[in-house]
Amino acid sequence: MKSLLKSAYQSYHALEVIFSSLRWFFLVIAIVVFTVQYVENPVYLKLNLFIALVVFGFIYMGTSDYYLHRSPKGSRMYRIMTKGGPFFDFIAFCALIPLTGGIDSPLFPVAYLILLHIAVYWRFVGGMIAAILFISIYTIIFFIQVSGVYSIKSLVLFLCQVFFLLLIGGLGGIIVSRERQHHTEKNVLAEAANRDYLTNLLNHRSFQENLRNDLEYGVNFYLVLADIDKFKSINDKYGHVMGDNVLRQIGKIVNSIIPEKQGKVFRYGGEEFAIIVYIYEQLEVNKLLVEIKQSVSNHIFVCEGEPFSVTMSFGSCKQNGENPGQLIEKVDKLLYEAKDRGRNQIVHSYVKV
Repeated sequence: MKSLLKSAYQSYHALEVIFSSLRWFFLVIAIVVFTVQYVENPVYLKLNLFIALVVFGFIYMGTSDYYLHRSPKGSRMYRIMTKGGPFFDFIAFCALIPLTGGIDSPLFPVAYLILLHIAVYWRFVGGMIAAILFISIYTIIFFIQVSGVYSIKSLVLFLCQVFFLLLIGGLGGIIVSRERQHHTEKNVLAEAANRDYLTNLLNHRSFQENLRNDLEYGVNFYLVLADIDKFKSINDKYGHVMGDNVLRQIGKIVNSIIPEKQGKVFRYGGEEFAIIVYIYEQLEVNKLLVEIKQSVSNHIFVCEGEPFSVTMSFGSCKQNGENPGQLIEKVDKLLYEAKDRGRNQIVHSYVKV
Protein backbone atom coordinates (compact mmCIF):
# COMPACT_ATOMS: atom_id res chain seq x y z
CA MET A 1 0.00 0.00 0.00
CA LYS A 2 2.88 2.34 0.83
CA SER A 3 4.44 1.83 -2.60
CA LEU A 4 1.05 2.37 -4.28
CA LEU A 5 0.56 5.68 -2.47
CA LYS A 6 4.09 6.74 -3.42
CA SER A 7 3.59 5.87 -7.08
CA ALA A 8 0.19 7.63 -7.13
CA TYR A 9 2.05 10.94 -6.95
CA GLN A 10 3.82 10.10 -10.21
CA SER A 11 1.31 7.88 -12.01
CA TYR A 12 -2.27 8.44 -13.15
CA HIS A 13 -2.64 4.67 -13.30
CA ALA A 14 -1.74 4.18 -9.63
CA LEU A 15 -4.13 7.01 -8.72
CA GLU A 16 -6.93 5.31 -10.64
CA VAL A 17 -6.23 2.04 -8.82
CA ILE A 18 -6.70 3.89 -5.52
CA PHE A 19 -9.94 5.53 -6.66
CA SER A 20 -11.19 2.17 -7.95
CA SER A 21 -10.50 0.56 -4.57
CA LEU A 22 -12.27 3.41 -2.80
CA ARG A 23 -15.38 2.84 -4.94
CA TRP A 24 -15.66 -0.71 -3.62
CA PHE A 25 -15.06 0.54 -0.09
CA PHE A 26 -17.78 3.19 -0.34
CA LEU A 27 -20.16 0.70 -1.94
CA VAL A 28 -19.86 -1.48 1.15
CA ILE A 29 -20.43 1.57 3.39
CA ALA A 30 -23.47 2.55 1.33
CA ILE A 31 -24.96 -0.93 1.74
CA VAL A 32 -24.43 -0.75 5.51
CA VAL A 33 -25.92 2.75 5.78
CA PHE A 34 -28.95 1.88 3.65
CA THR A 35 -29.56 -1.38 5.54
CA VAL A 36 -29.57 0.43 8.90
CA GLN A 37 -31.94 3.10 7.60
CA TYR A 38 -34.19 0.57 5.89
CA VAL A 39 -34.58 -1.50 9.07
CA GLU A 40 -35.74 1.64 10.91
CA ASN A 41 -38.01 2.82 8.10
CA PRO A 42 -38.69 0.16 5.42
CA VAL A 43 -39.80 1.57 2.07
CA TYR A 44 -40.12 -1.14 -0.59
CA LEU A 45 -39.63 1.24 -3.55
CA LYS A 46 -36.38 2.53 -2.08
CA LEU A 47 -35.18 -1.04 -1.59
CA ASN A 48 -35.78 -1.90 -5.25
CA LEU A 49 -34.06 1.27 -6.43
CA PHE A 50 -31.11 0.65 -4.13
CA ILE A 51 -30.71 -2.95 -5.29
CA ALA A 52 -30.76 -1.78 -8.92
CA LEU A 53 -28.10 0.84 -8.07
CA VAL A 54 -25.89 -1.76 -6.35
CA VAL A 55 -26.19 -4.18 -9.30
CA PHE A 56 -25.32 -1.38 -11.71
CA GLY A 57 -22.36 -0.46 -9.49
CA PHE A 58 -21.03 -4.02 -9.43
CA ILE A 59 -21.29 -4.29 -13.23
CA TYR A 60 -19.64 -0.95 -13.91
CA MET A 61 -16.87 -1.26 -11.32
CA GLY A 62 -16.12 -4.85 -12.32
CA THR A 63 -15.85 -3.82 -15.98
CA SER A 64 -13.79 -0.77 -15.07
CA ASP A 65 -11.36 -2.83 -12.98
CA TYR A 66 -10.99 -5.34 -15.80
CA TYR A 67 -9.94 -2.71 -18.33
CA LEU A 68 -7.90 -0.83 -15.73
CA HIS A 69 -5.71 -3.86 -15.09
CA ARG A 70 -5.92 -5.70 -18.42
CA SER A 71 -5.96 -3.01 -21.11
CA PRO A 72 -2.74 -1.35 -22.30
CA LYS A 73 -2.33 2.09 -20.80
CA GLY A 74 -3.43 4.66 -23.33
CA SER A 75 -5.77 2.32 -25.19
CA ARG A 76 -9.25 3.55 -26.08
CA MET A 77 -11.09 1.39 -23.50
CA TYR A 78 -8.54 2.26 -20.83
CA ARG A 79 -9.13 5.99 -21.38
CA ILE A 80 -12.90 5.57 -21.44
CA MET A 81 -12.97 3.62 -18.18
CA THR A 82 -10.52 5.83 -16.30
CA LYS A 83 -11.71 9.25 -17.43
CA GLY A 84 -15.32 8.06 -17.42
CA GLY A 85 -15.04 7.05 -13.76
CA PRO A 86 -15.92 10.52 -12.37
CA PHE A 87 -19.11 10.60 -14.50
CA PHE A 88 -20.19 7.26 -13.06
CA ASP A 89 -19.36 8.52 -9.57
CA PHE A 90 -21.50 11.60 -10.12
CA ILE A 91 -24.49 9.59 -11.42
CA ALA A 92 -24.18 7.09 -8.57
CA PHE A 93 -23.96 9.96 -6.06
CA CYS A 94 -27.12 11.61 -7.45
CA ALA A 95 -29.02 8.33 -7.03
CA LEU A 96 -27.46 7.30 -3.70
CA ILE A 97 -27.94 10.47 -1.66
CA PRO A 98 -31.78 10.59 -1.95
CA LEU A 99 -31.89 6.91 -0.94
CA THR A 100 -29.79 7.41 2.20
CA GLY A 101 -31.28 10.48 3.85
CA GLY A 102 -31.07 13.28 1.30
CA ILE A 103 -29.44 16.39 2.77
CA ASP A 104 -28.89 14.45 6.00
CA SER A 105 -27.15 11.54 4.27
CA PRO A 106 -23.89 10.51 6.00
CA LEU A 107 -22.53 9.75 2.53
CA PHE A 108 -22.66 13.34 1.31
CA PRO A 109 -18.91 14.01 1.98
CA VAL A 110 -18.18 11.54 -0.85
CA ALA A 111 -18.92 14.51 -3.13
CA TYR A 112 -15.67 16.13 -2.01
CA LEU A 113 -13.68 13.08 -3.05
CA ILE A 114 -15.41 12.97 -6.45
CA LEU A 115 -14.61 16.65 -6.95
CA LEU A 116 -10.92 15.99 -6.34
CA HIS A 117 -11.03 13.05 -8.76
CA ILE A 118 -12.54 15.27 -11.45
CA ALA A 119 -9.94 17.97 -10.77
CA VAL A 120 -7.15 15.47 -11.49
CA TYR A 121 -8.21 15.34 -15.16
CA TRP A 122 -9.96 18.65 -15.75
CA ARG A 123 -8.14 20.88 -13.27
CA PHE A 124 -9.67 24.13 -11.99
CA VAL A 125 -12.33 24.54 -14.69
CA GLY A 126 -13.46 20.95 -14.31
CA GLY A 127 -13.53 21.25 -10.53
CA MET A 128 -15.70 24.38 -10.64
CA ILE A 129 -18.12 22.95 -13.23
CA ALA A 130 -18.44 19.77 -11.15
CA ALA A 131 -18.98 21.84 -7.99
CA ILE A 132 -21.81 23.73 -9.69
CA LEU A 133 -23.40 20.45 -10.80
CA PHE A 134 -23.19 19.05 -7.26
CA ILE A 135 -24.67 22.25 -5.88
CA SER A 136 -27.53 22.01 -8.38
CA ILE A 137 -28.31 18.42 -7.35
CA TYR A 138 -28.00 19.30 -3.68
CA THR A 139 -30.28 22.33 -4.12
CA ILE A 140 -32.97 20.22 -5.82
CA ILE A 141 -32.82 17.59 -3.06
CA PHE A 142 -32.87 20.31 -0.40
CA PHE A 143 -35.99 22.09 -1.69
CA ILE A 144 -37.83 18.81 -2.25
CA GLN A 145 -36.96 17.54 1.22
CA VAL A 146 -37.76 20.67 3.25
CA SER A 147 -41.04 21.13 1.30
CA GLY A 148 -41.22 24.90 1.89
CA VAL A 149 -40.68 24.64 5.65
CA TYR A 150 -37.35 26.31 6.25
CA SER A 151 -35.52 26.58 9.54
CA ILE A 152 -32.38 28.45 10.48
CA LYS A 153 -30.62 25.12 10.96
CA SER A 154 -31.56 23.82 7.51
CA LEU A 155 -30.59 27.08 5.78
CA VAL A 156 -27.22 27.19 7.57
CA LEU A 157 -26.62 23.55 6.56
CA PHE A 158 -27.53 24.33 2.97
CA LEU A 159 -25.24 27.38 2.76
CA CYS A 160 -22.34 25.53 4.40
CA GLN A 161 -22.62 22.63 1.96
CA VAL A 162 -22.74 25.02 -0.99
CA PHE A 163 -19.72 26.93 0.31
CA PHE A 164 -17.65 23.78 0.90
CA LEU A 165 -18.53 22.36 -2.51
CA LEU A 166 -17.33 25.56 -4.19
CA LEU A 167 -14.24 25.63 -1.98
CA ILE A 168 -13.25 22.03 -2.70
CA GLY A 169 -14.01 22.36 -6.41
CA GLY A 170 -12.06 25.60 -6.82
CA LEU A 171 -9.24 25.22 -4.34
CA GLY A 172 -8.85 21.51 -5.06
CA GLY A 173 -8.64 22.26 -8.77
CA ILE A 174 -5.95 24.89 -8.19
CA ILE A 175 -3.88 22.61 -5.93
CA VAL A 176 -4.14 19.64 -8.27
CA SER A 177 -3.30 21.81 -11.29
CA ARG A 178 -0.20 23.20 -9.56
CA GLU A 179 0.95 19.75 -8.45
CA ARG A 180 0.42 18.19 -11.87
CA GLN A 181 2.20 21.06 -13.59
CA HIS A 182 5.10 20.74 -11.16
CA HIS A 183 5.20 16.97 -11.72
CA THR A 184 5.14 17.40 -15.51
CA GLU A 185 7.97 19.94 -15.41
CA LYS A 186 9.95 17.67 -13.11
CA ASN A 187 9.50 14.75 -15.52
CA VAL A 188 10.59 16.89 -18.46
CA LEU A 189 13.76 17.92 -16.62
CA ALA A 190 14.46 14.34 -15.52
CA GLU A 191 13.94 13.09 -19.08
CA ALA A 192 16.28 15.78 -20.42
CA ALA A 193 18.92 14.82 -17.83
CA ASN A 194 18.75 11.17 -18.93
CA ARG A 195 18.73 11.74 -22.70
CA ASP A 196 21.56 12.33 -25.11
CA TYR A 197 20.84 15.60 -26.91
CA LEU A 198 22.22 14.41 -30.26
CA THR A 199 20.72 10.94 -30.71
CA ASN A 200 17.79 11.21 -28.25
CA LEU A 201 18.90 7.87 -26.82
CA LEU A 202 19.36 7.33 -23.10
CA ASN A 203 22.72 8.79 -22.10
CA HIS A 204 25.79 7.52 -20.24
CA ARG A 205 24.44 8.60 -16.86
CA SER A 206 21.21 6.69 -17.45
CA PHE A 207 23.24 3.66 -18.58
CA GLN A 208 25.24 3.59 -15.36
CA GLU A 209 22.08 3.87 -13.26
CA ASN A 210 20.28 1.10 -15.17
CA LEU A 211 23.34 -1.16 -15.08
CA ARG A 212 23.83 -0.68 -11.35
CA ASN A 213 20.15 -1.27 -10.56
CA ASP A 214 19.89 -4.37 -12.76
CA LEU A 215 22.98 -5.90 -11.17
CA GLU A 216 21.83 -4.97 -7.68
CA TYR A 217 18.46 -6.68 -8.16
CA GLY A 218 19.90 -9.73 -9.91
CA VAL A 219 18.24 -9.13 -13.28
CA ASN A 220 19.37 -11.48 -16.06
CA PHE A 221 20.65 -9.58 -19.08
CA TYR A 222 23.32 -9.33 -21.75
CA LEU A 223 25.49 -6.24 -21.98
CA VAL A 224 26.50 -5.16 -25.48
CA LEU A 225 29.00 -2.45 -26.40
CA ALA A 226 28.98 -1.38 -30.05
CA ASP A 227 31.32 0.98 -31.86
CA ILE A 228 31.19 2.62 -35.30
CA ASP A 229 34.22 1.48 -37.23
CA LYS A 230 36.70 4.19 -38.35
CA PHE A 231 34.37 6.96 -37.27
CA LYS A 232 37.20 9.50 -37.13
CA SER A 233 37.75 9.11 -40.87
CA ILE A 234 34.07 10.03 -41.43
CA ASN A 235 34.50 13.26 -39.49
CA ASP A 236 37.77 14.00 -41.27
CA LYS A 237 36.38 13.36 -44.77
CA TYR A 238 32.78 14.57 -44.51
CA GLY A 239 32.87 16.93 -41.54
CA HIS A 240 31.47 16.85 -38.03
CA VAL A 241 27.96 17.84 -39.11
CA MET A 242 27.76 14.72 -41.25
CA GLY A 243 29.34 12.74 -38.42
CA ASP A 244 26.55 13.89 -36.11
CA ASN A 245 24.01 12.87 -38.73
CA VAL A 246 25.56 9.39 -38.91
CA LEU A 247 25.31 9.05 -35.13
CA ARG A 248 21.66 10.12 -35.15
CA GLN A 249 20.66 7.71 -37.92
CA ILE A 250 22.54 4.76 -36.44
CA GLY A 251 20.96 5.50 -33.08
CA LYS A 252 17.54 5.28 -34.76
CA ILE A 253 18.43 2.02 -36.48
CA VAL A 254 19.64 0.35 -33.28
CA ASN A 255 16.72 1.64 -31.23
CA SER A 256 14.19 0.45 -33.82
CA ILE A 257 15.56 -3.10 -33.79
CA ILE A 258 15.77 -3.64 -30.03
CA PRO A 259 12.22 -4.39 -28.75
CA GLU A 260 11.17 -1.88 -26.09
CA LYS A 261 10.30 -4.59 -23.55
CA GLN A 262 13.44 -6.61 -24.25
CA GLY A 263 16.17 -4.03 -24.05
CA LYS A 264 17.41 -0.47 -23.72
CA VAL A 265 19.75 1.42 -26.02
CA PHE A 266 22.18 4.06 -24.74
CA ARG A 267 24.73 6.38 -26.26
CA TYR A 268 27.75 5.35 -24.23
CA GLY A 269 29.96 8.15 -25.51
CA GLY A 270 31.50 9.39 -28.75
CA GLU A 271 30.74 6.83 -31.46
CA GLU A 272 30.05 4.04 -28.97
CA PHE A 273 26.64 2.63 -27.99
CA ALA A 274 25.62 0.38 -25.12
CA ILE A 275 22.69 -2.02 -25.15
CA ILE A 276 21.20 -3.87 -22.19
CA VAL A 277 19.26 -6.85 -23.56
CA TYR A 278 16.80 -8.63 -21.29
CA ILE A 279 16.85 -11.95 -23.15
CA TYR A 280 18.00 -15.22 -21.63
CA GLU A 281 19.12 -17.04 -24.77
CA GLN A 282 22.43 -16.14 -26.42
CA LEU A 283 21.08 -17.21 -29.82
CA GLU A 284 18.29 -14.63 -29.63
CA VAL A 285 20.73 -11.91 -28.60
CA ASN A 286 22.99 -12.81 -31.50
CA LYS A 287 20.06 -12.60 -33.95
CA LEU A 288 19.35 -9.04 -32.80
CA LEU A 289 23.01 -8.03 -33.09
CA VAL A 290 23.35 -9.58 -36.53
CA GLU A 291 20.25 -7.69 -37.65
CA ILE A 292 21.69 -4.44 -36.30
CA LYS A 293 25.09 -5.08 -37.93
CA GLN A 294 23.52 -5.82 -41.31
CA SER A 295 21.05 -2.93 -41.14
CA VAL A 296 23.85 -0.47 -40.35
CA SER A 297 26.18 -1.78 -43.10
CA ASN A 298 23.32 -1.74 -45.64
CA HIS A 299 22.29 1.82 -44.81
CA ILE A 300 23.48 4.36 -47.36
CA PHE A 301 24.50 7.83 -46.21
CA VAL A 302 24.82 10.68 -48.68
CA CYS A 303 27.01 13.76 -48.32
CA GLU A 304 26.95 16.32 -51.12
CA GLY A 305 25.84 13.67 -53.57
CA GLU A 306 28.50 11.17 -52.52
CA PRO A 307 27.10 7.93 -51.04
CA PHE A 308 28.96 6.02 -48.34
CA SER A 309 28.30 3.38 -45.70
CA VAL A 310 29.68 2.46 -42.29
CA THR A 311 30.06 -0.71 -40.25
CA MET A 312 29.94 -1.52 -36.55
CA SER A 313 31.76 -3.88 -34.20
CA PHE A 314 30.14 -5.52 -31.18
CA GLY A 315 31.18 -7.09 -27.90
CA SER A 316 28.52 -9.02 -25.98
CA CYS A 317 28.46 -10.89 -22.69
CA LYS A 318 25.89 -12.19 -20.21
CA GLN A 319 26.22 -10.74 -16.74
CA ASN A 320 27.45 -13.20 -14.15
CA GLY A 321 27.36 -11.32 -10.87
CA GLU A 322 30.14 -8.86 -11.71
CA ASN A 323 30.08 -5.33 -10.42
CA PRO A 324 29.39 -2.62 -13.04
CA GLY A 325 33.05 -1.77 -13.60
CA GLN A 326 34.08 -5.41 -14.02
CA LEU A 327 31.25 -6.15 -16.47
CA ILE A 328 31.97 -3.07 -18.61
CA GLU A 329 35.67 -3.90 -18.70
CA LYS A 330 34.88 -7.49 -19.71
CA VAL A 331 32.59 -6.46 -22.58
CA ASP A 332 34.96 -3.69 -23.66
CA LYS A 333 37.68 -6.30 -24.17
CA LEU A 334 35.28 -8.27 -26.37
CA LEU A 335 34.61 -5.13 -28.42
CA TYR A 336 38.32 -4.50 -28.91
CA GLU A 337 38.77 -8.11 -29.94
CA ALA A 338 36.13 -7.58 -32.64
CA LYS A 339 38.14 -4.54 -33.80
CA ASP A 340 41.38 -6.53 -33.82
CA ARG A 341 39.77 -9.24 -35.94
CA GLY A 342 39.08 -6.79 -38.74
CA ARG A 343 36.00 -4.87 -37.52
CA ASN A 344 32.35 -5.35 -38.62
CA GLN A 345 32.15 -8.39 -36.35
CA ILE A 346 30.37 -9.61 -33.23
CA VAL A 347 32.35 -11.21 -30.44
CA HIS A 348 30.40 -12.87 -27.67
CA SER A 349 32.28 -14.22 -24.65
CA TYR A 350 35.44 -14.39 -26.74
CA VAL A 351 33.65 -16.48 -29.38
CA LYS A 352 33.28 -14.92 -32.82
CA VAL A 353 29.74 -14.98 -34.23
